[in-house]
Amino acid sequence: MARHLMQHGVGQLEEMFAKGKADAKVLKQLENELQYRQVPRAIALLAEVQAAMYGGTHAAPQATNVPSPPAAQPLTSTPVSQPDLWERPATSPAVAPPKVVRTVVSAAEPAKPPPVTEAPSASAPAMPLEVAYKVLKTAPGATWESLEQTRRTLVQQSHPSGWKTLSLEKRSQALAEAKRVNAAYATLSRASCSGR
Repeated sequence: MARHLMQHGVGQLEEMFAKGKADAKVLKQLENELQYRQVPRAIALLAEVQAAMYGGTHAAPQATNVPSPPAAQPLTSTPVSQPDLWERPATSPAVAPPKVVRTVVSAAEPAKPPPVTEAPSASAPAMPLEVAYKVLKTAPGATWESLEQTRRTLVQQSHPSGWKTLSLEKRSQALAEAKRVNAAYATLSRASCSGR
Protein backbone atom coordinates (compact mmCIF):
# COMPACT_ATOMS: atom_id res chain seq x y z
CA MET A 1 0.00 0.00 0.00
CA ALA A 2 1.33 3.46 -0.88
CA ARG A 3 2.28 5.84 1.90
CA HIS A 4 0.39 9.02 0.96
CA LEU A 5 0.90 10.60 4.40
CA MET A 6 4.63 10.02 4.52
CA GLN A 7 5.54 13.71 4.34
CA HIS A 8 3.24 14.72 7.20
CA GLY A 9 4.58 15.19 10.70
CA VAL A 10 3.10 13.46 13.74
CA GLY A 11 1.35 16.71 14.74
CA GLN A 12 -0.41 16.90 11.37
CA LEU A 13 -1.42 13.24 11.67
CA GLU A 14 -2.89 13.96 15.13
CA GLU A 15 -4.93 16.83 13.64
CA MET A 16 -6.20 14.53 10.86
CA PHE A 17 -7.22 11.98 13.48
CA ALA A 18 -9.04 14.63 15.55
CA LYS A 19 -10.99 15.81 12.46
CA GLY A 20 -11.66 12.41 10.86
CA LYS A 21 -12.36 10.01 13.76
CA ALA A 22 -15.56 8.88 12.08
CA ASP A 23 -14.13 8.47 8.56
CA ALA A 24 -12.95 4.85 8.04
CA LYS A 25 -10.86 5.81 5.01
CA VAL A 26 -8.89 8.43 6.97
CA LEU A 27 -8.41 6.01 9.87
CA LYS A 28 -7.09 3.31 7.50
CA GLN A 29 -4.60 5.78 5.92
CA LEU A 30 -3.45 6.88 9.39
CA GLU A 31 -3.00 3.27 10.52
CA ASN A 32 -1.06 2.45 7.36
CA GLU A 33 1.31 5.39 7.87
CA LEU A 34 1.74 5.13 11.66
CA GLN A 35 2.87 1.51 11.56
CA TYR A 36 6.12 2.71 9.91
CA ARG A 37 6.82 5.36 12.56
CA GLN A 38 8.98 4.53 15.58
CA VAL A 39 8.65 7.60 17.84
CA PRO A 40 6.58 7.21 21.03
CA ARG A 41 4.08 9.89 19.99
CA ALA A 42 3.31 8.05 16.73
CA ILE A 43 3.04 4.71 18.56
CA ALA A 44 0.48 6.23 20.97
CA LEU A 45 -1.47 7.75 18.06
CA LEU A 46 -1.49 4.36 16.31
CA ALA A 47 -3.07 2.79 19.40
CA GLU A 48 -5.75 5.51 19.41
CA VAL A 49 -6.42 5.07 15.68
CA GLN A 50 -6.76 1.31 16.06
CA ALA A 51 -9.08 1.75 19.06
CA ALA A 52 -11.26 4.11 16.98
CA MET A 53 -11.26 1.73 13.99
CA TYR A 54 -12.02 -1.50 15.79
CA GLY A 55 -13.82 -0.06 18.78
CA GLY A 56 -12.84 -0.85 22.31
CA THR A 57 -14.43 -4.31 22.12
CA HIS A 58 -12.59 -5.81 19.16
CA ALA A 59 -8.94 -6.73 19.45
CA ALA A 60 -6.99 -4.46 17.20
CA PRO A 61 -4.39 -6.12 14.99
CA GLN A 62 -0.92 -5.61 16.32
CA ALA A 63 1.52 -3.68 14.18
CA THR A 64 4.35 -6.00 13.35
CA ASN A 65 7.14 -3.47 12.75
CA VAL A 66 6.52 -1.24 15.78
CA PRO A 67 8.90 -2.08 18.59
CA SER A 68 7.81 -1.52 22.14
CA PRO A 69 9.52 1.39 23.88
CA PRO A 70 12.38 0.39 26.17
CA ALA A 71 11.53 0.01 29.83
CA ALA A 72 12.71 2.91 31.97
CA GLN A 73 15.47 1.97 34.33
CA PRO A 74 15.24 3.30 37.88
CA LEU A 75 17.77 5.88 38.90
CA THR A 76 20.17 4.84 41.61
CA SER A 77 21.45 7.19 44.23
CA THR A 78 24.90 5.65 44.22
CA PRO A 79 26.98 6.23 41.11
CA VAL A 80 28.25 3.23 39.22
CA SER A 81 31.99 2.98 39.65
CA GLN A 82 34.01 3.02 36.48
CA PRO A 83 37.71 2.27 36.31
CA ASP A 84 39.80 5.38 36.21
CA LEU A 85 41.93 5.53 33.10
CA TRP A 86 44.79 7.17 34.94
CA GLU A 87 45.00 4.43 37.56
CA ARG A 88 45.75 1.59 35.17
CA PRO A 89 48.89 -0.36 35.96
CA ALA A 90 51.84 0.42 33.75
CA THR A 91 52.50 -2.26 31.18
CA SER A 92 55.58 -2.80 29.14
CA PRO A 93 55.30 -1.78 25.49
CA ALA A 94 54.44 -4.58 23.13
CA VAL A 95 57.29 -5.81 21.01
CA ALA A 96 56.33 -6.58 17.45
CA PRO A 97 57.30 -10.05 16.26
CA PRO A 98 59.92 -10.17 13.53
CA LYS A 99 58.61 -10.09 9.99
CA VAL A 100 58.62 -13.37 8.15
CA VAL A 101 59.12 -13.16 4.42
CA ARG A 102 57.78 -16.08 2.46
CA THR A 103 58.46 -16.63 -1.18
CA VAL A 104 56.17 -18.63 -3.43
CA VAL A 105 57.82 -20.51 -6.25
CA SER A 106 55.67 -21.69 -9.12
CA ALA A 107 56.51 -24.79 -11.10
CA ALA A 108 57.06 -22.74 -14.29
CA GLU A 109 59.79 -20.52 -12.81
CA PRO A 110 63.22 -21.79 -11.93
CA ALA A 111 63.99 -21.67 -8.24
CA LYS A 112 65.68 -18.49 -7.08
CA PRO A 113 68.09 -18.48 -4.21
CA PRO A 114 66.47 -17.11 -1.03
CA PRO A 115 67.50 -13.56 -0.20
CA VAL A 116 70.29 -13.49 2.30
CA THR A 117 69.96 -10.82 4.95
CA GLU A 118 72.90 -10.19 7.16
CA ALA A 119 72.70 -8.15 10.29
CA PRO A 120 75.32 -5.42 10.30
CA SER A 121 77.85 -6.16 12.98
CA ALA A 122 80.40 -3.79 14.46
CA SER A 123 83.03 -6.52 14.52
CA ALA A 124 82.94 -7.15 10.75
CA PRO A 125 86.33 -6.41 9.21
CA ALA A 126 86.32 -3.18 7.25
CA MET A 127 87.49 -3.13 3.67
CA PRO A 128 90.72 -1.16 3.14
CA LEU A 129 90.15 2.19 1.39
CA GLU A 130 92.35 1.28 -1.57
CA VAL A 131 90.33 -1.89 -2.20
CA ALA A 132 87.07 0.03 -1.83
CA TYR A 133 88.16 2.54 -4.48
CA LYS A 134 89.17 -0.32 -6.80
CA VAL A 135 85.84 -2.11 -6.34
CA LEU A 136 83.97 1.11 -7.15
CA LYS A 137 86.37 1.79 -10.05
CA THR A 138 87.09 5.34 -8.89
CA ALA A 139 90.14 7.30 -7.79
CA PRO A 140 90.69 8.60 -4.25
CA GLY A 141 90.16 12.22 -5.39
CA ALA A 142 86.71 11.60 -6.97
CA THR A 143 83.70 13.64 -5.85
CA TRP A 144 81.08 12.02 -3.70
CA GLU A 145 78.41 12.46 -6.40
CA SER A 146 80.46 10.58 -8.99
CA LEU A 147 81.28 7.87 -6.44
CA GLU A 148 77.60 7.44 -5.63
CA GLN A 149 76.62 7.36 -9.32
CA THR A 150 79.24 4.67 -9.99
CA ARG A 151 77.92 2.57 -7.11
CA ARG A 152 74.36 2.84 -8.43
CA THR A 153 75.46 1.79 -11.90
CA LEU A 154 77.39 -1.23 -10.61
CA VAL A 155 74.57 -2.38 -8.34
CA GLN A 156 72.01 -1.91 -11.14
CA GLN A 157 73.94 -4.40 -13.26
CA SER A 158 73.13 -7.15 -10.74
CA HIS A 159 69.48 -6.18 -10.28
CA PRO A 160 67.09 -9.19 -10.11
CA SER A 161 65.14 -7.96 -13.17
CA GLY A 162 68.08 -9.07 -15.32
CA TRP A 163 68.31 -12.51 -13.71
CA LYS A 164 65.79 -14.20 -15.99
CA THR A 165 68.46 -15.28 -18.44
CA LEU A 166 71.18 -16.02 -15.87
CA SER A 167 71.97 -19.41 -14.45
CA LEU A 168 71.81 -20.03 -10.72
CA GLU A 169 75.59 -19.76 -10.43
CA LYS A 170 75.66 -16.42 -12.30
CA ARG A 171 72.84 -15.10 -10.10
CA SER A 172 74.76 -15.85 -6.93
CA GLN A 173 77.88 -14.18 -8.42
CA ALA A 174 75.87 -11.09 -9.33
CA LEU A 175 74.42 -10.94 -5.83
CA ALA A 176 77.88 -11.32 -4.27
CA GLU A 177 79.23 -8.53 -6.51
CA ALA A 178 76.40 -6.20 -5.50
CA LYS A 179 77.12 -6.90 -1.84
CA ARG A 180 80.82 -6.22 -2.42
CA VAL A 181 80.03 -2.89 -4.13
CA ASN A 182 77.72 -1.87 -1.27
CA ALA A 183 80.35 -2.87 1.31
CA ALA A 184 82.95 -0.72 -0.50
CA TYR A 185 80.51 2.20 -0.57
CA ALA A 186 79.83 1.78 3.17
CA THR A 187 83.57 1.76 3.88
CA LEU A 188 84.08 5.01 1.96
CA SER A 189 81.03 6.52 3.61
CA ARG A 190 82.36 5.72 7.08
CA ALA A 191 85.75 7.10 6.13
CA SER A 192 84.25 10.37 4.87
CA CYS A 193 82.08 10.74 7.99
CA SER A 194 84.99 10.11 10.34
CA GLY A 195 87.20 12.57 8.40
CA ARG A 196 84.84 15.52 9.05
